[in-house]
Amino acid sequence: MKELRKEFEALPPDATDEQVRLTAENLARRQFMPTLILSVPNFTMMKRADMLAEFDRVATLDEESDELTAVVGLLHADEVKKKHLELLLYNYHLLSGLRVSDGDAWAFINELYEDD
Repeated sequence: MKELRKEFEALPPDATDEQVRLTAENLARRQFMPTLILSVPNFTMMKRADMLAEFDRVATLDEESDELTAVVGLLHADEVKKKHLELLLYNYHLLSGLRVSDGDAWAFINELYEDD
């Protein structure tokens, strides 16, 4: 988890509030839903500080918490936490690319939500 925490701490600076808002609106029109294990309300509006707070929240979840025990298919609470945080980080990197109009990131979203 220490290495994963370092990756969260190395996240790029936040996009502008306007870029965050416009990207969230654009993704809402596509009914974008990132693949995550635990619930993360308002993911598309998250910023770097929110990501670090989510890391801390998940890292400190009790193994017997309803949130962790509700996950089916993963054997141990630490596995659930790690997998969730890895998926969160992956999706946030994608979201960060969308916010700065990265063509590859938008091509990926368009392929998933429009081209089918």
